[in-house]
Amino acid sequence: MSYIIKICGLTDKDQALKIGKMGATHIGMIHYEKSPRHISLEKIEGISNVLKGISKSVAVVVNPSRGLVEELLEIVDLVQLHGDENPEFVSFFPKERVIKAFRIKSEKDIDRIKPFTQMGITILIDAYSEKAYGGTGKQINPELAKKIVDFYSKTVLSGGLSPDNLPDILKYIKPYGVDASSKLEIKPGIKNLKRTETFIKTARKFYESVYKTA
Repeated sequence: MSYIIKICGLTDKDQALKIGKMGATHIGMIHYEKSPRHISLEKIEGISNVLKGISKSVAVVVNPSRGLVEELLEIVDLVQLHGDENPEFVSFFPKERVIKAFRIKSEKDIDRIKPFTQMGITILIDAYSEKAYGGTGKQINPELAKKIVDFYSKTVLSGGLSPDNLPDILKYIKPYGVDASSKLEIKPGIKNLKRTETFIKTARKFYESVYKTA
């Protein structure tokens, strides 16, 4: 059974642990100073340590140096590259430990994704925003998202996902995984645990039914 239920933008160790125990497969932490959810490497390491054996820890970075990614891979399970990183840069790291994110504006963006899909890495698609690299709560066009998921199966869907819209989105797009952040928050970096649990339960129910009938 292979799927991803990722809750992103965690800043608090206790919340991360609670959300991991709810059944999130991946917990994301942001290391990007322009983000309101940015936390230090020390804090990322602390959260990563409490998640061992419960959820995979993911550090989210934007246009990082090779050295920073290597440093992060010493303390987390995966690194999510959420900037304009090229295939050559991504190829420096083990493909099973990288998620490459793309902000999707139009069908033309599928051409940008292709070199990374040929590498066999997990990709994440998010809604395009001129103002930010992620965490905006904007939703990707569902038809476009479906086209990308149909083209490449290891696609995680992100952008504006909430407990309210998740059932219909899962049913229509059927992504390999889902990623939620801003729509589950009380304020940047702090989650509403009840909404987060509903989101995780909804996603798990969908994926377990898919694998049961597969």
